Amino acid sequence: MEHLILQLKKQPAFQDASVLAFECTWDKLLHEIDDLLNQLGFVYFTYSVLTRGQINSSSEAQKQRWNEGSDIVGSLPDAVIKNYYKDVAHHDPLWEVLPRITAPLLASSLISGQSSVADNFWLKQGVSSRVYIPMKSKSNRYWFHYFSLFHKLPAAEFESFFSNVSEWLVPMLTRYHELLQVVCEQEQNPYIKSEILSPTCQQVMVMTAQGMPVKRIADKLALTEEGITYHITRAKKVFGAKNKTHLVSMMHEVGLL
Repeated sequence: MEHLILQLKKQPAFQDASVLAFECTWDKLLHEIDDLLNQLGFVYFTYSVLTRGQINSSSEAQKQRWNEGSDIVGSLPDAVIKNYYKDVAHHDPLWEVLPRITAPLLASSLISGQSSVADNFWLKQGVSSRVYIPMKSKSNRYWFHYFSLFHKLPAAEFESFFSNVSEWLVPMLTRYHELLQVVCEQEQNPYIKSEILSPTCQQVMVMTAQGMPVKRIADKLALTEEGITYHITRAKKVFGAKNKTHLVSMMHEVGLL
């Protein structure tokens, strides 16, 4: 293992030299990550672009994404992802802490006895240990990118193993995360990908962000003032915003303005 780690440390992705984004593709990067992790004995990995609760969690669009696992990519089979979100996720205490983590979280560190349903599910997939590694966004807010790594080692052995490799593995995954963001941020942005706001609604919000009053926006777009108010109200409901100022701020954070 020591020899393997020394070899992996020499890989280009770990070095500080810049990599041109156009030389990378989404699939190529994911394949490289899978190859790296396989060498370390990880059976699966996922990369998530879920969001930190900024879309109304009761909205149908949010429920559909979670039910289908459509914001998850990686080597974990689609059927496993869908079964997890359908039958297991609501039993997993992981989701009480995952949105707030700022450092790698080992599933074994969760409160004992609360995750038996999830643990049993993953054991059936050949997974004994899990670690979740949060990745910062460009704004360091709202976006919820993270890597989930799944290993066959028992929890006690995995804790020691991960402690030995995390010092260089986490920076390497961070580098891949930065490249993935550059290559496909717009494509994978769930707010844009799912088209949660209509083009007209987005246009209304652009003008609102510019400080234009409702009447002027209505005149510009040949709509009624009631129609403009409807689009603003809908956007506030989707994002759970308290007011227009809050809404504009949230839409800036997720790349819609």
